[in-house]
Amino acid sequence: MAEVDQNYEYFMEHLKELYPKYKDQFIVLKDKAVVGAYDDLATAYKEATEKYGQGNFSIQECKSDRPEGYVEVFSSACVGF
Repeated sequence: MAEVDQNYEYFMEHLKELYPKYKDQFIVLKDKAVVGAYDDLATAYKEATEKYGQGNFSIQECKSDRPEGYVEVFSSACVGF
């Protein structure tokens, strides 16, 4: 399973505990763990790319504590600014 898929699975499994802590932030996920939280996608991507390299993390907006509210995931392999 690709890292982006593993990170998304982790995010969905831990949504109830992540949402209160990271509400309305973009969280950087690597190796099924939150490694950063930012107020906007551009900053999250820039910081994570500098730290981990492109293609080695994913970014998820933490916008709801309801699983059905999620359909997007940002992979560092396909996002560019």
